[in-house]
Amino acid sequence: MASRVKRRSLTPESTKALRAFQPDWCLFWPEKVRAWQFDIWFPYIRRSRYRFAVAASANVFPDAVRDRVASLPNCVIVEDFAEGMRCLGTSPGLRGFLYTSGKRENLRVIDRFRRASHVWLGHGESEKRTSGFRMAMFYDSVLVADYRAVGRFHPAMRAWVALGACAIGAPIVEGVEVDARTRPRPIRTILYAPTWEGHSDSLDYSSLPDVAPILAAQLPELMDRGITMIVRPHPATGLRLPDRNRVVERLFASGAVRAPDKAQAFRDADIMIGDVSGVMAEFLFTQSPAVIPVSRRLTAVGKSEDLLADAYPWVYRWDPGRRELVDLLAEIETRDPLDAARSSMARRVFRDHRSLDDAAASFDLALGAASWRKRGVPPRLVYETRQLLWRLRGRSPPHRDDGPERVDGSNVR
Repeated sequence: MASRVKRRSLTPESTKALRAFQPDWCLFWPEKVRAWQFDIWFPYIRRSRYRFAVAASANVFPDAVRDRVASLPNCVIVEDFAEGMRCLGTSPGLRGFLYTSGKRENLRVIDRFRRASHVWLGHGESEKRTSGFRMAMFYDSVLVADYRAVGRFHPAMRAWVALGACAIGAPIVEGVEVDARTRPRPIRTILYAPTWEGHSDSLDYSSLPDVAPILAAQLPELMDRGITMIVRPHPATGLRLPDRNRVVERLFASGAVRAPDKAQAFRDADIMIGDVSGVMAEFLFTQSPAVIPVSRRLTAVGKSEDLLADAYPWVYRWDPGRRELVDLLAEIETRDPLDAARSSMARRVFRDHRSLDDAAASFDLALGAASWRKRGVPPRLVYETRQLLWRLRGRSPPHRDDGPERVDGSNVR
């Protein structure tokens, strides 16, 4: 269905509007904008003091993204990529470019705009191999959840990444709150949130082929126990392997419920079954229990049970071939031995942020620190120094919810 929201986009005939808008940052996608990736950063952009242009090299913008941008006074779509890039090249207030997807086209932008700052945002906090990508050495700054993530990168580039890394915490889903539970409780709703199949077999972390049939077979017993299973597959599921969509449909045919939006699914769930993916870190903010199925596929891509235990010490590991799900659920709802581990890990992974307002303030500080790389000063040093100063003053870094102030080099650098 076509969007009814007024579209605030730019064409070659309206480059004057782009110059008048004076964006601080350009959020760039190679080819087309992925709505689910944009949604991760939408709450941060909405709260930011900066102005953002959104560009895609193929000029493809889903209506959902257009609607989101139309609601933001500090964001605009660059409709014509070629003309927009020429305009941005002469924009005196442009600080640089932000990247969520790692493609070769990013390098063309980096090479063209050599004086600008280039910041890697990514699209979630995960232990996938792609989180330690080799292109990181081309960015002035890499935003990470916490500094342990620097260890994912190749040793040859680790020092460069470490100096530019800014730990802003894992992305927080808008509308999600910390679970108020004070003790274990009966499990009545399970969220199953498998990841997609990746761009190749070596990047396929999805439990769908191995675990979905087991869950489908156990659903009748779970429903007899009064348990509802919500299923929310990754938005890209089936992109490379369409058969994965049929696996999901068989779950629904067996009695699973389609998930509402992500935030509502998180609020409804007493527990989540997920994979090695960004959703695992997102769900951690609730501090509700989570489970990773130890499937054959995970072992094939190098994620043994020992490695999972090291990467996800707050997550229950479930081997479907050795243990019944109902037995694991019984242990969690009566004892929940990983409760303290989740609380401790949440503080670290989210940098002690208790709200999106706090997280967005750190996001702004990280963007403000990126340009110091061009002056030979590590962005990480600038970022952490400013974080410390604000903590000592007992207040959060400045940000606005009611629209952006114009930010220039004199007040945020």
